[in-house]
Amino acid sequence: MGPGWFEEATARSAVGREARSVAWEATPLGRPDAWPVSLRHAVRLCFSTRFPVMMVWGPDLTLIYNDGYRDMLGTHKHPAALGAPAPVVWREIWHDVGPLFEHVLETGEPTWSEDLALLMNRSSFDEETYFTFSYSPLLDDDGAVAGVLDIATETTHEVVNQRRLMMLGELQATLPTAYVDLSSFAGPVIDVLSRSKDLMRAAVYDVESPPGIVRETGTARDEGELALVQRALASGQREVADGVVVKPVRDAGQPGHLAVVVLRATRSRPWDPDYARFLSVVASTTAATLRDVVHRQRTDEALRRRAARSEEESARAREVSMALQRAVLTEPPDLDGLEVVVHYQPAAAERDIGGDWYDAFVTRDGATAVVIGDVVGHDLDAAVAMGQLRALVRAIGYDSQATPARVLERVDGAVDGLGLAGPLTATALVARIEADGGPGGRARTVRWSSAGHLPPILVRGDGTAEILSVRNDLLLGLNPTTVRTDHTVQVAPGDTLLLYTDGLVERRSGGLRGRIDALARLLEGTQSLALEDVVESALTGMLTEAADDDVAVVAVRALAAAATVAGADPESIPAQADVPV
Repeated sequence: MGPGWFEEATARSAVGREARSVAWEATPLGRPDAWPVSLRHAVRLCFSTRFPVMMVWGPDLTLIYNDGYRDMLGTHKHPAALGAPAPVVWREIWHDVGPLFEHVLETGEPTWSEDLALLMNRSSFDEETYFTFSYSPLLDDDGAVAGVLDIATETTHEVVNQRRLMMLGELQATLPTAYVDLSSFAGPVIDVLSRSKDLMRAAVYDVESPPGIVRETGTARDEGELALVQRALASGQREVADGVVVKPVRDAGQPGHLAVVVLRATRSRPWDPDYARFLSVVASTTAATLRDVVHRQRTDEALRRRAARSEEESARAREVSMALQRAVLTEPPDLDGLEVVVHYQPAAAERDIGGDWYDAFVTRDGATAVVIGDVVGHDLDAAVAMGQLRALVRAIGYDSQATPARVLERVDGAVDGLGLAGPLTATALVARIEADGGPGGRARTVRWSSAGHLPPILVRGDGTAEILSVRNDLLLGLNPTTVRTDHTVQVAPGDTLLLYTDGLVERRSGGLRGRIDALARLLEGTQSLALEDVVESALTGMLTEAADDDVAVVAVRALAAAATVAGADPESIPAQADVPV
């Protein structure tokens, strides 16, 4: 290798070209034209790959790295790290990685570290990071260990996002379902938030004048927090400042507010749109649940007062059950290019709350998710389990942007990990409706996965009805390691998709398959009916006698003019934060 080998080795690398300006003669390595053959080979390997590679050589562990590794150095370590001793460049984490270097240099054996947590100062602040990497020995011309090769990948984003998603799931499962007072509600919320590595401070304020702290965790309140709380109460709008989110909780039943939620980010992660979105989702989830439980508590109290004045005990119980059910089964949102009609009715012979549910929402990436399910049971436990399961499906389906099969797999894992598997067994079907593009964006793909649920029925624009029969996967709550399957079908403008629970078709007498066939025949030729009339036809045609079970129905029709959904629930996404969590 001639004296121009270094220019040749670094020619195709931006960092390599920068390396030419390093005064290598001032380092223990000396001038590149005097480097041993083994070191030259290692340098050529380093600059020939796009994968992040760093290597050290010589008594001072002199650092050489490529373009892929440059981003791992943050904003302040490059380019000074080129040719510098590794213990100096990584002085703040040397107590973590130094022993690994020593192991390789002394034994010649490689190391392996997976998602290793390192508190780096690479961009002028102490930053929480995670890396998966291997240190391997580099041999000199005589076969002795003279350096270390580091092949690495940064996993910070994946580790932090998974942690945030698990915290959201834990919060959803912990949020109170009944309301006594603000302090009792805030207690379990603050308890969950106190364990989050992504929160430096969390507080719940009352709405007295001046507002006071009901529950808090983490660092003490700074001097500007109260001003942000008062401004949020005055405007009724969420305040998103540098590292802090302040969310006023509107009272759903009357004018005014119920509380204010304050969340402050840690200083170990950069404040970016991801972080702002995450804290806004946490605040909005807490606020929505507080509104619901207060509204439900008021509804319950009103119904109990009515029951005390009424002699019709069964009617009163029915009103209570329906009020509680409606608190969870809300009306679907307005969707761009899709019409959605939902229907729920309890069993005629039951006064308890059922486990049937439906949901429809827009995911963070603009797809439409439609969900239907049935928790085993017809009591308050089933309703509570249904609410928890619906919240898990909604949170994971909204935030993960994953396919229905992956959503259900993660729900299974959350059910098991949060200890819900004992009382919770359910069928569920998650469908994701995606625009396929093309002229006018009219074509769509429906991607769905079924956890033991009944098959959807698709009514085409020509009036034919197709039962989308597939092999069902296991019910939710049985096996957290179940691998689930996605299925797809193309839909066109005018096509109608019908999802339903077993209360619509199952009877004590008669086969289930025959009843599903009868429903499909009943839906044939309904393509020109209004969507509400399609649902009504299914109900009146199939429920010719008193239903033995709750009934939930979701009908979705692709409209002639389809457009891309601009975004999701503004309660869940901060206006200036548009990067996925």
